[in-house]
Amino acid sequence: VFSVAIPCYGALMTRVETSSPTSECIGDCGDGDWLYNAFQYEFKLWNYIIRPPRVIYDETDLGPTEFVAGGVRATRRDFKLRTHRGVLLSCSFFAPSQDGKAEIQRFPVVIYLHGNSSSRLEACNLVGALISQRIALFCFDAAGCGQSEGEYVSLGWHERDDLAVVIDCLRRLPYCGQIGLWGRSMGAATALMHSSRDSDLGALCLDSSFASLRQLVEEFAQSKNIPLPVPSWLVGAALAVVRLRVKALADFDIEDLVPLQHARCSLAPAIFLHGKKDDFVDVKHSRQLYEVYAGSKEFIAVDGDHNSERGGQVVGHVISFFKRCLRPAEQPMVPTLLWDPQFAVPSLDGVPLRVPMQRHSSTDLAKKDKKRVSYVTAAAKACRHADMSRGTGARQLTFSLIPEARP
Repeated sequence: VFSVAIPCYGALMTRVETSSPTSECIGDCGDGDWLYNAFQYEFKLWNYIIRPPRVIYDETDLGPTEFVAGGVRATRRDFKLRTHRGVLLSCSFFAPSQDGKAEIQRFPVVIYLHGNSSSRLEACNLVGALISQRIALFCFDAAGCGQSEGEYVSLGWHERDDLAVVIDCLRRLPYCGQIGLWGRSMGAATALMHSSRDSDLGALCLDSSFASLRQLVEEFAQSKNIPLPVPSWLVGAALAVVRLRVKALADFDIEDLVPLQHARCSLAPAIFLHGKKDDFVDVKHSRQLYEVYAGSKEFIAVDGDHNSERGGQVVGHVISFFKRCLRPAEQPMVPTLLWDPQFAVPSLDGVPLRVPMQRHSSTDLAKKDKKRVSYVTAAAKACRHADMSRGTGARQLTFSLIPEARP
């Protein structure tokens, strides 16, 4: 449909006469240029919505399975979780170790939700900071990302149902306390669209969410990410074609992706973050969400762009926010009989490992973004299933912030 319609309109595009800069550009461009630009826009939009690049990494990139952070001993447990759609999600649970006394203390859990072309590796930089405050961290590869099954992503639509499965699993654990959500970009939209139906959430951190997908793609058409601005009527035509394809392949309607509607019904305390120089999802999206959000809220414009690493001061502020809301020191005790031995303090492992970090500069991330490669260690190999082993060999915990796939 798209390939037939565009040449018909192309013959008319060179005859537009108006004084607006965008339309002057239209009048100066040939049919071939506009046809190429239209296809490029549709292709990028298609890739962004349901099929961004998949990150390939090895489980060893997640770091040691036993470690110490801020004087708190902790373990990492990897496992698979099946969603209601039948998709297996690859998950990692970083939790404080228990000492096997008559009673053990419950701990709050922060679930980290990554961006659309990223993976659970994105959460590794937060492990030490959260564990040191006796807050557990749960992260997983969204369906269609990393080591999880699935062919397509949905920018939050199906991901919110998968998140509900994760939360239900955690709430069944006797040592799991209040739950908070920390989402970035697609992950932030997922958190918002779930929070409107879950009144028991303790807190939200929403970093760089979009307010409406239609608003985002219309702005993208006029951004510097496209060689030539795309007129609004052509954006509508491209979006209509993509909408039909997405419905057929990924089973959701892109017109339903409006986190702004869910923000009006969300009540958990929330902190909104957004990069001041974000040229992909404009900062006004987070401001719109902040203005209509129903619960207590805070807005912070941070340095950097959409893919910039959040600085230590910002991360520290967010963790302090979670600490106030989730109150790890006030979690009740539970009998040892209900305790999961997977999180016991190992008795034969000697001195546990400390948590090292390896940071990437924003310049390095920009270079990798241009090459459109997987952002993992040099030894990254094909995906493999988690074996839930408990080896104690020294491993490097790598922080790898995966840039968003741009349309």
